[in-house]
Amino acid sequence: MKTLDRKLLRDLWRSKGLLLAIASIITVGVNNWVTLQSVFQNLNNAKRDYYRQCRMADFWIDVKKVPLAELDSLRALRGIEEITPRIQFKATVDLDDVFEPINAMVISMPNERRPVLNDVLSQRGDYFTDRRDNEVIVNEKFARSHNLHPGQTVHLLLNNRRQELFIVGTAISSEFVYSLGPGAMIPDPRRFGIFYIKQRFAEEIFDFEGAANQICGRLSVGRTAGVRTRAGDVTPGFGEDVLRRAETLLEPYGVFSATPLRFQASNQFTSNEIGALGAIATMSPSVFLTIAALVLNVLITRLARQQRIVIGTLKALGYTDWQLFAHFLRFGLVIGIAGGIVGCVCGFLLAGFATDMYRYFFEFPDLRGNFYWHTHLIGIVISMVCAIVGSLRGAHSVLRLQPAEAMRPEPPKRGGRIWLEGIKSLWSRLNASWRMVLRSVFRNRFRTITAIFATLTGTGILVHGFMLIEAQNHLIDFQFYRVSTSDIDLYLESERGEGVLAEVQSLPGVDYAEPFLQVACTLVHNHSQRKASITGLVPNARLTTPRDIELRRLELPETGIILGRRLAEVLQLSVGDHVTMIPVKGERRPVQVPVVKIADSYLGLTAYADLQYLSRLVGEGLTISGIQLQTNRSEITRRALYRELKQMPAIQAIQGRREMIDNLTRTLLESQKVLITLTVAFAGVAFFSSVLNASMVNLAERQREVATFVALGYTRWQVGNMFLKESAMTCLIGTSLGFPFGRFVMWLTSLAYNGDLMRLPVVSASWINYTTLLLAALFALSAHAIVQRSIHSVDFAGALNVKE
Repeated sequence: MKTLDRKLLRDLWRSKGLLLAIASIITVGVNNWVTLQSVFQNLNNAKRDYYRQCRMADFWIDVKKVPLAELDSLRALRGIEEITPRIQFKATVDLDDVFEPINAMVISMPNERRPVLNDVLSQRGDYFTDRRDNEVIVNEKFARSHNLHPGQTVHLLLNNRRQELFIVGTAISSEFVYSLGPGAMIPDPRRFGIFYIKQRFAEEIFDFEGAANQICGRLSVGRTAGVRTRAGDVTPGFGEDVLRRAETLLEPYGVFSATPLRFQASNQFTSNEIGALGAIATMSPSVFLTIAALVLNVLITRLARQQRIVIGTLKALGYTDWQLFAHFLRFGLVIGIAGGIVGCVCGFLLAGFATDMYRYFFEFPDLRGNFYWHTHLIGIVISMVCAIVGSLRGAHSVLRLQPAEAMRPEPPKRGGRIWLEGIKSLWSRLNASWRMVLRSVFRNRFRTITAIFATLTGTGILVHGFMLIEAQNHLIDFQFYRVSTSDIDLYLESERGEGVLAEVQSLPGVDYAEPFLQVACTLVHNHSQRKASITGLVPNARLTTPRDIELRRLELPETGIILGRRLAEVLQLSVGDHVTMIPVKGERRPVQVPVVKIADSYLGLTAYADLQYLSRLVGEGLTISGIQLQTNRSEITRRALYRELKQMPAIQAIQGRREMIDNLTRTLLESQKVLITLTVAFAGVAFFSSVLNASMVNLAERQREVATFVALGYTRWQVGNMFLKESAMTCLIGTSLGFPFGRFVMWLTSLAYNGDLMRLPVVSASWINYTTLLLAALFALSAHAIVQRSIHSVDFAGALNVKE
């Protein structure tokens, strides 16, 4: 082994504690990179392969009823490669062991197995047979959550009739990667299922012989058509142009909606999550690796100064500048490689865990934690580059040393006054201990800035993580305790008059019933347009109350609409502007509607209007499409109510608020536990390692000075107190700056998740400040405990000896 290699090993062993602290920061940075990039690729690859396997459609067109024979003109339309007509209706599942109604989506599939758009992948059992017409394929998650197996029967309320269906198999489809029931925020397979039935049976049950109410289409891709992106979507401009022409062709058959793939609910949720994950995968690791480079810079610079005489001796013996320069670079490189390898191993394990968590929300046939060698290689290369950059300044300092000069001890640093000493009224009030602390802080500017930046980042991580939790809690509180406060929401099969309200009010356990009308429409303003739904409410509605960002109730205007903030931003509207509303049903007559107020909402594209006013806009009398209920909390009464609701043919879907909130809260609590653990762990590494490194380097540089104080009668606890004050000062400055930094990162996160389906509020709370300050103090004191222990073990008598 070469001499410099032996020296390198000895230096690494002597500094193992500090090196471990720096390597841990690199480990966290590389771990974040590998974890987030691996999960991003796992989801992206699973989505791409799934879409290809199921032949995912590029658009969906919902119509009232179109004869299959009339679809030839649509097939001949330039830009359309293939279409699949089908029948789709909402239904209610009636399980013997479940008293509450369960929502379902019923979709027709070909009688015999053949390739279609939005195909299914069998999981258990098989496809339809010729033995019976009433066969059904159930989506896998719903079947497992209710312990349903092929060979069993299940009852559904289809077209006002209770039908018994024979389960032949379970399956999954790319159309429902993120499967949401009516009014739900997250998937709940216990209360929402997908049921696939034979085309022949669907035509008979729904009276749709030779007809369909939904057309799924795939766009042709080539030089004269659109370009398919990596995510599987076709370029928006081309797809939307074809979709408009398809809508025009189907106009005589009552087009309700035309949805391109990028606005399809499941794809939108999945793509938004993958996109946000990709953005975070780049931002998060860079912060930790920057800290590691700065802290390593301080350590290597201190090591080079500490070994000044050794360097001079080696130069005198014939070692070149570049040999010594490479020697110090290797010192940092070893730390980078070690941190990178450990970070890759931890990242691979954590990526597997995170991928497993996503399986709860997203249903893929093959979502697993794969090993991406290029991601791990990039992680190690990044850690090495980070270590080399962090070592450059210290390694470069050896090039400036001349042998004769280097073999003498380093002259004392230049003293001089710091700018605070010019403030006589302040400086005269400080004792000797605080004066030394302030001089050390201001004279070692780079080390101080590094410590401040590290604690700033650690604080920002804590604030961002805690604000994410507060944002989730605020969203639930705002949406389900401030805006919507009903116990049960009923969605009617079709618009009805006031008579259905009286019928529902007479049901057992109903304390109060409130009608609403949802009108699907296209809103147009200048060159912007967006499909949305306007909700009509009664004046002084109690169960749905639009609110602004200050939680103030917004009264419904007699004319005009209240627009959700997100929708107003998309359409570039403000209070006083007029927007064109084109209903998808009825006369579809464009009307100009004034925007009276802006409401806040974190779910969907919301808009509100007076029920009577909205009914007039669509050319109807008083019309109801749903009813919100306030019910008796008695379990017996609730069971009786659900029994009655199951028998009402007019009701298409039922959403129980209590069950939905329980599912949402339970799911968020599990994710919040993981988030809190990782947030505190990562912030702790940044805090602890930076404070420890700064204090230990400070102690090593000032051993003679500190030894002098001990010789003068200062106790080692008093000496440690000076280092504690210095750490406290840098931590206090860094923590103060970390609060706005954390809020800024939270703002960036909210932008990443600012979509049409859901938004994250940027909110804070006093507990975030208290908890962050407490944890910051604990991390700093933990690091100082090790510094204090080192002070008690230092041989200060030896430090006072003059070395020749």
